Amino acid sequence: MNHVKRALSSVLLACGIVLVFFGLSTALGFTLGGVIASVAAIAALLYAGGVWFGDSPAQLTTPGADTVIVFDRLLKIAAGPASGSSLLAQFPEPVRPELEMRCQLALRGEHTHFSCEHNGARISFDISPVQTVNGVVLYGVVVAGQGRPMPAVTPAPLTTVA
Repeated sequence: MNHVKRALSSVLLACGIVLVFFGLSTALGFTLGGVIASVAAIAALLYAGGVWFGDSPAQLTTPGADTVIVFDRLLKIAAGPASGSSLLAQFPEPVRPELEMRCQLALRGEHTHFSCEHNGARISFDISPVQTVNGVVLYGVVVAGQGRPMPAVTPAPLTTVA
């Protein structure tokens, strides 16, 4: 079904471009100025349509962003635009071992919290299990929140605080 929608929208787009080009060129005459005006109008319409109807780029996390991510037992993102991708790949390399250890603890039922410093900002991580009524842990959730900006305390790019 998705291929049919994509093909139909491509055909409609091509028809629209041809109609706008010939309509404006006919109205302005088939001169160099008319052709340039037609191409400029088509480019403006395509840009406006892309901005209006296009999705924003999928940007899951940046260091310090306020983010909530649900992950499964394989440490893969369970839902959302990056579903199936690695949870750890969403965060800076130096914090990944600590984050992995804390996520494994959450999958065993423990709630943990830690903070780290990255590029002059403090990032707080709150990692919790998601349990069924019977207490079985199905998923984990990471809440990464930005703390207030602070000057770098050491030349090292990242430190963790338990």
